Amino acid sequence: MYALIIILLGVAIIAISVYLLFYVQGIEIKGNEYTADKVILESVQKDKYSVNSLYLIIKYRFMEHEVPGSLTSIKVGLKNPWTIKVMVKEKPIVGYITEDEEYVFFDKTGTVVLKGREMVEGVPGIEGVAVGESKLYKPLNLKDEKFLEAILNVAQEVKNYKLEPDKIVCVSDGIELYFGSIRVVLGMDVTTEKMAQITPILAKLEGRAGTLDLQHFMDESNVIPFTADLPEDETNEQDGEDTSDEGNDEYPEDSGDDEDSEYDNDDEY
Repeated sequence: MYALIIILLGVAIIAISVYLLFYVQGIEIKGNEYTADKVILESVQKDKYSVNSLYLIIKYRFMEHEVPGSLTSIKVGLKNPWTIKVMVKEKPIVGYITEDEEYVFFDKTGTVVLKGREMVEGVPGIEGVAVGESKLYKPLNLKDEKFLEAILNVAQEVKNYKLEPDKIVCVSDGIELYFGSIRVVLGMDVTTEKMAQITPILAKLEGRAGTLDLQHFMDESNVIPFTADLPEDETNEQDGEDTSDEGNDEYPEDSGDDEDSEYDNDDEY
């Protein structure tokens, strides 16, 4: 009996020591750029045993656990017995739309990972598309699946090719990108081959204004036409009362002197 009491007391002392020594008093979070610390803390401290750092180590290494919808993983380590280090990996944001007065950010699968009034730098915005009410960690509410696929493709490819369009616009027949005074028409089928052409051609078009048509690239033709915008004074002349070509979108005919022509509008790449 005496030996049993000694053993029980020893176990109790060890248990109390472990509880006090590994009682969580601090949590350090790293790896999050847009997910709030509060969201991560609430996830880590979700159950009643999360006050113990040893339990958290075991839970996040060997047990099933949930993570917030904006994260792909959570890893937990020890800085010391009473302080844990939480390393998270976020889902990359590929684009956003505006809803009322909020920004709605989504990942490459179209899942809403963040909503708020603050802008996340370096994320392209999508204009011209109407979606229903969006919910955090749920897919974008867009009924046209083909349009949704095009939006997700262009947002992902813009990120992959490190493009920085001023805006991405959805129109009735597809997607358009705007880079300063250059409009790039992609159509509904947004492919890697199309996106790969943009950067080198934009470098050649520096200082010019017009439309680069990639809509039929690798489909009907490998030629990429560029149509320059008319100078402002010529546009005003066409809109005047004396013009005989009112409503005609065609550019003036080439005078034959290619080098000196002021209206060398059309190029192919």
